[in-house]
Amino acid sequence: MSNCLVTEDLLNKFKESAYRERRKIGIGFGDPNYAVFEGIKNTRDFADVVIVGAVHSDEFEVINTLQPEKVLIDMLIDCDIDGAVRGTISASKVLPYLKQRLNVEQLYRAALLSTHTNKPFFLAPVGIDEGHTITGRLELALRASYLLTKMGVAPKVGVLSGGRPEDVGRSNIVDVTLKEAKELTNLLKSAGINAINYNILLEEAIKCSNLILAPDGLCGNLVFRTLVFLGGGRGHGAPLIGLPYTFVDTSRSGTAFEDAILLASALCNV
Repeated sequence: MSNCLVTEDLLNKFKESAYRERRKIGIGFGDPNYAVFEGIKNTRDFADVVIVGAVHSDEFEVINTLQPEKVLIDMLIDCDIDGAVRGTISASKVLPYLKQRLNVEQLYRAALLSTHTNKPFFLAPVGIDEGHTITGRLELALRASYLLTKMGVAPKVGVLSGGRPEDVGRSNIVDVTLKEAKELTNLLKSAGINAINYNILLEEAIKCSNLILAPDGLCGNLVFRTLVFLGGGRGHGAPLIGLPYTFVDTSRSGTAFEDAILLASALCNV
């Protein structure tokens, strides 16, 4: 494509920011998996890590509690830590409590991923209960684009649907995604954002985009899990965007949270 530009290395941008100033980052510990310690042992160069949970460690500061979901958020809101990483605590417990403390109805997050060829990009929505309306996906795109801009990266948004234009009439569900992808692309362009409607061609969107918008959170979650757990890709963490506090969501399926801590440190310095 003539307007396809080489995207900046997002990971280097985050690394540069993380190393600018050491930050105190709390990470939730909900599962008895001590492999987590191995996954964060290389964070000392850019962060002071605090483990929040019922665990013992001689290497890291520990806040021993049987309610890590509550304590981690309280520490974040009360500024006892600069940023927080979900780690292995329950999303169904920590995210509702965060919304309660912030008095907001909706949280917005975008996952920073890398393909098996180390091409980094943001993906949204990624929660199965997220992005089921054009308004919700537009808000996600605007917030994520603002984050990219703050990192010194020009947003390039790839909008996806459930089929190709010639697939109209084959499925009512696909027809709706085609219509909404076109409308969402136009709305983003009207907002001054570089957006292209790739329809179902994710493999083309990844070549030029640093932010990819799935048709809904269910599709986004499947893309995430397929890439990270089957396709040789990597998940670096999913920052909650547009909040006055830094919180990076993670998958409890993993143990290597170094990247998520780096993201949290980087965002604290933006």
